[in-house]
Amino acid sequence: MNGFCYIDNHDIFSYFGVIIAEIGYNNFLTFPPMAEPDKNDWAEHNGVEVDLSVPRLQPREISVPFARIGGGFAFFGFWGLVSAPGYRTISIPPLGRSWNVRVTQMPTLETYHGADVFNIRFIEDAPIIPTGYPMANADIGFPCAVSLDGKTLDRYGIIITGGLDEIERAPSLKQMLTRSNSRISGQIYDVDFVRFAEKEITLGCCLTAPRIEVFWNLYDAFFGDLLKPNERVIRYKNRNYSAYYRRSSNFQLHSHAHEVVCEFDITMVITSEI
Repeated sequence: MNGFCYIDNHDIFSYFGVIIAEIGYNNFLTFPPMAEPDKNDWAEHNGVEVDLSVPRLQPREISVPFARIGGGFAFFGFWGLVSAPGYRTISIPPLGRSWNVRVTQMPTLETYHGADVFNIRFIEDAPIIPTGYPMANADIGFPCAVSLDGKTLDRYGIIITGGLDEIERAPSLKQMLTRSNSRISGQIYDVDFVRFAEKEITLGCCLTAPRIEVFWNLYDAFFGDLLKPNERVIRYKNRNYSAYYRRSSNFQLHSHAHEVVCEFDITMVITSEI
């Protein structure tokens, strides 16, 4: 168990008998949501006009399940380490990355025979949009029908596992001029002028890579390209859509020791068809 997780250079198992519990790596991989951009929703235009000249990220919550094996006061020593003033550096050698976070709470603690299982929530206050990454050029042998700014998603090692129908789903209609008064039942609605609103879509993704270093290159390239200034162009079935990234969720790291297989959801906002 030694060497799997360090907090401020402390091997948490050798010092405290603490390990990251099963599926505990998943939330480290969740990419932060984008801060909601300024936008204009003109009634006379389809979609919305969005200011994405300088995309920004929201702070990210990382919820991590831990388990403590053995007795003594090691649990209190561990909590004292993570809750001390300042930021903590969490390093996970099997994943090949570190995160700079602060603790916010321990929402759950369950005690069993000779062990404690507990959850700790951390906050990453200053997430960074990836830059300087190698160009994504994966070859997974499965062509993807969806492209991002002219590059099919399989070049990022990604295949789409769900949500393709969401791309073609028609957006809602915008609310048009409506009038009502005390002299009539119901309302008078302008049915002669039709415009369509923005729509949110969620795509299921599966990213595969031969080893963890390649995984991070593809991960950084995908999210870094998504967060470039201005809107992205999504192409599917010979139709183009203007869109921007909103959030990621539901990360499931199925393997990482050799080949990396990671499923997740990506939520985009389609502002208009172009």
